[in-house]
Amino acid sequence: MDKAQLLGTGAELARTFCDANGLPLPPIEVYEASRWRFASTCAYYRPQRIHIAPTKCAHIGTGGMAWSYPGYIIDRTPYGVIQHELGHHVDYLMSGAKGSYGGDFSVAMRRDVREPKITNYCPNDWEWFAEIFRLFVTNSDLLRLLRPRAYDAIVTAGFMPVVARPWQEVLRAAPLRTQEQAAKRVDGIVNSA
Repeated sequence: MDKAQLLGTGAELARTFCDANGLPLPPIEVYEASRWRFASTCAYYRPQRIHIAPTKCAHIGTGGMAWSYPGYIIDRTPYGVIQHELGHHVDYLMSGAKGSYGGDFSVAMRRDVREPKITNYCPNDWEWFAEIFRLFVTNSDLLRLLRPRAYDAIVTAGFMPVVARPWQEVLRAAPLRTQEQAAKRVDGIVNSA
């Protein structure tokens, strides 16, 4: 899939999730690379709107940032980025006290579940939640296994997953190394319990 297709399928998944969970879908404003003014990011959320430059996002690959794959632990493709930004939208909608792109919902959840970040992109509670939420939307079974308390907290808050297939099935077409790394992470959690 190219980045335009990843953007389209990601936007459709966000719509499906919002419809199934009774949420308003935020408008998604798509930018050409020449109109994008940020060097270090490919998307951002500001209340009630997602902004994204898909050509600045990662592509599907097998190493480093290119480990990104839809439904994998790391997904910086347009598909995953849309769901990450949707996480900010949900945080904002669910929060009483709000900041520029999130609020106290994510802060309380992180404090209550006390589980580590799912990826290295986690400079604050809002980003911790957005990354957790991205995986909840794209591969809920994988999140359930890797961060069970966060998964339960999202479900308890009233959200239901729309991609509920076994994690291996979601990653069936992923590069073998991606599948192996996911299995290694799952096995590490299961064996430590």
